[in-house]
Amino acid sequence: MKDYRIVFEKTGRMIYISHLDLNRCMLRAVRRSGLPAWYTEGFHPHLYLMFPLALSLGTESVCEAMDIRLTEEMPEEEICMHLNAALPEGLHAHDVHTPQYMTKDIGSARYEVILQGEGLSEAWETFLAQEQIIAPKHTKKGMKDIDIRPMLTTEEMHTEGDKLILTLRLPAGNERNLNVGVVLSAFGKHADKPFLTKKVCRTKIFCINGEEFF
Repeated sequence: MKDYRIVFEKTGRMIYISHLDLNRCMLRAVRRSGLPAWYTEGFHPHLYLMFPLALSLGTESVCEAMDIRLTEEMPEEEICMHLNAALPEGLHAHDVHTPQYMTKDIGSARYEVILQGEGLSEAWETFLAQEQIIAPKHTKKGMKDIDIRPMLTTEEMHTEGDKLILTLRLPAGNERNLNVGVVLSAFGKHADKPFLTKKVCRTKIFCINGEEFF
């Protein structure tokens, strides 16, 4: 028996399925794949799958992680091959690791964001120049207004025509997290001008210690 961490992409139409639907889709795919998956014991055995970090609806990702336990060891490339043969378009496994870190070790995530509109570069700079950015956010105690400015890091910013392309680093994990949607909603109120969100894609997940999450 051995645990594996499967890294997969969620793109295309699959970005519009919920985390619960993703779980159901993966359960069916693993069953169809023929992988020697391990089931829990007891009166109601179920297949062991675990997703360390949920992805917001409408967000693409090239670095999603799913933990699975197999009853026997397999070559990592074979695990990808068997699973991909059973996955629908928009879900694609591209890497398999022996897990090095646990869910509690996740600290942040990197996102590529593409916005389309006029004057967005200047608007983003003045947005970040604020001492505080107050935005409503879901918490364990319900909706609450918080200052998201200390949680928001712009690693890169450039323009291509009327498109603003951002690389954002946001906190993630159980203790502290910030949704890209919260950031863009706050930016929209500040900019007070129309723009289209062309793309939001999670590109990497990091641990609290700065290492990439594997």
